[in-house]
Amino acid sequence: MGTKQVLAAGLAAMVLFACGPDVSEVRMSNYPPREEYCSLEYVQLNMHEISSGQGPWELIGQIVLQDEGERDPFSPEYKEIVRPRACGMGGEAVGIVMNTDAEGVTSPDETAISYGVLRRRRPGGEQPNTF
Repeated sequence: MGTKQVLAAGLAAMVLFACGPDVSEVRMSNYPPREEYCSLEYVQLNMHEISSGQGPWELIGQIVLQDEGERDPFSPEYKEIVRPRACGMGGEAVGIVMNTDAEGVTSPDETAISYGVLRRRRPGGEQPNTF
């Protein structure tokens, strides 16, 4: 392989690794992780129920993806990013907390999607692990 081919291959690799969304996580509770590709439900969140402690779900964390352009929060690509992180938090379901794709919200032509990681409320009040 010549010098130009090596440089071209290196540049192509840098472009491939630079693509994709920025991902951040916030854990609100500490539950044991589930297997990396566990089964997750995708649900519509009712934030009033969650914040009031009512309803079937407890919010245990959030995963935020930021990417250029308008994005589908339920695309297979995004599900592949969210699933192992939600399972690692001990999540049983995921719902959209916020989805912004308006120009200029975070930067020109950028989408920000916040996924709520949920766990069923347990009878008797199973508590998260603490220090």
